[in-house]
Amino acid sequence: MDPLQEDAYGATNSTAAGDDDDDDSPKIIIHPGISDKEKESVDNRQKRILEVLQTSGIKTGKAPVVAVLGSGGGLRAAIACQGVLGELNCAGILDLTTYLAGVSGSTWCMSSLYARDNWQSHLVEAEEELKVRLQETSWNLDTALKGIWEAADQLEDYSLTDVWQYSLVYYMTKELLGSSLSQVRAQSEKGVVPYPIFAAIDNSLLSEWKEKKSLETWFEFTPHVAGYPLPGAYVRTTHFGSKFNGGKLIKKEKEKDFAYLRALWGSALADKETTQKTILHFFLTIFEKYGIRNYLTRILFAQYESRDEPDPESDKFLTMLSLDEKEKLNILEVLHEDHLDQSFPPGEKSTILTSDSENTFTQISMGDQLYSVGSLFFPFKTWTILKPFWTWTWGSTNNFLYQHEDLKDKPLEGMESKEKLHLMDAGLAINSPYPLVLPPVRDTQLILSFDFSEGDPFETIKATAEYCNAHDIPFPEVDVAKLNREAEAPSDFYIFEGKKGPVVMHFPLFNKVNCGSREDISKMANTYRTFQLGQYSQEDVHQLLELSKANVKNNKEKIMEKIYALAKEALQSDK
Repeated sequence: MDPLQEDAYGATNSTAAGDDDDDDSPKIIIHPGISDKEKESVDNRQKRILEVLQTSGIKTGKAPVVAVLGSGGGLRAAIACQGVLGELNCAGILDLTTYLAGVSGSTWCMSSLYARDNWQSHLVEAEEELKVRLQETSWNLDTALKGIWEAADQLEDYSLTDVWQYSLVYYMTKELLGSSLSQVRAQSEKGVVPYPIFAAIDNSLLSEWKEKKSLETWFEFTPHVAGYPLPGAYVRTTHFGSKFNGGKLIKKEKEKDFAYLRALWGSALADKETTQKTILHFFLTIFEKYGIRNYLTRILFAQYESRDEPDPESDKFLTMLSLDEKEKLNILEVLHEDHLDQSFPPGEKSTILTSDSENTFTQISMGDQLYSVGSLFFPFKTWTILKPFWTWTWGSTNNFLYQHEDLKDKPLEGMESKEKLHLMDAGLAINSPYPLVLPPVRDTQLILSFDFSEGDPFETIKATAEYCNAHDIPFPEVDVAKLNREAEAPSDFYIFEGKKGPVVMHFPLFNKVNCGSREDISKMANTYRTFQLGQYSQEDVHQLLELSKANVKNNKEKIMEKIYALAKEALQSDK
């Protein structure tokens, strides 16, 4: 092993010690490496890959480890990831893939697929289902508001991730997945599909990432464990979110389902102010659609006017309502006349069921459907639901390392003092999960990087090169100046190779091969924005799928050539 790898990761090519007992035992694993179950799953996958290679006439004693990476990018990334995986499957490349790792929007696609049994054999059906689902009005306001209210009312770790789950993620993907990571173990362990890795980062360590690209910032989820891959601290996936103290289980919580996890993996893509405005704009758009925007705005303004002391954070929220002075005066006039219930549009009516200083419950009748708001969303005194906006709290969960003694003299020392973790979108660090497939324990030899990012199509690989350089991690040399020159009109394929580290093949989503001119590339990027609140037409979805597939179709021979070359190199090294 290269000593630089060993220094950077503090790990060797061994699996985590002593974790081969009951897969659902409440155990904390403090050791570098991968779990025994992941090793078993990957071994079974490699056996299948060897069979495929032999069928193709490639003789080798060891299959190369190929990792497919999907970047973030909201619904654009989710759709494009679906297209890429479908075409990789048609080309026979997915059969040669060991790992599938994703960040943010790509995890929306991945979780939807892994919720299916043996999904690799059903990608055509999954694509057709996606086209239909995104056209249906399957998002339900009552379901969203009820979900947010119940999370705020019942969950000790309620945060903006719960709001994000039922608002933007549910609205954009049109589905709430009830299955969990532990339920997809069987197909992973049998090796019938690539082993999945889902990326997040620890928000409390984000400042360290910005200063020195800290290894410990990254947090991963697999079907078997969740935790910090570098230097190695995990909990069983089934016990992620449960309460531990000193390594012992204190309170078992229900396993987090995909609906919540995909909100965690795809949360807070932008800075605080941008994301606040996006969430608020979403709700105001929905409220206006259902004819209740004015009513809820007035409830909000009444709350602010009744404050005993100024609250700068609340003032920021009120400012984001974008009310001018005339609108504020009109609202005050209505409030003083006590005509709140007259703020509904003609033909709609409200009925105040209960009213007191702590709880106001209002039902709004529109046609045959009844919507419950008020205490369900904006109670007068109990601002539980809105509290995370003021504190900007995301991804709250019990810290499984709390009071754990084995962290002394380790890179994560200090984590044992924190009762809560705050996890969020890994795109805030690097918008692609390179750090999760680069550790030597995973032995990745070829990375197929599909970049669905908004903006610079090379930002992920430049950021990864910088990260690797900071920690002496083997990675191909990247000509930053050349990539900057081509950023506005990139090609559809780039290959980066070095004497050490994996070979990287990089595929920008919008490029001069599948789009055309620089103007056409810009037009496509504008059509498929990250925060796309409007509904894509069927033509839009079809076009995006085809654009993403083209990057595979046009380069499948190059990909296969490299996989075959790596397999033959392995055969030579065995002799």
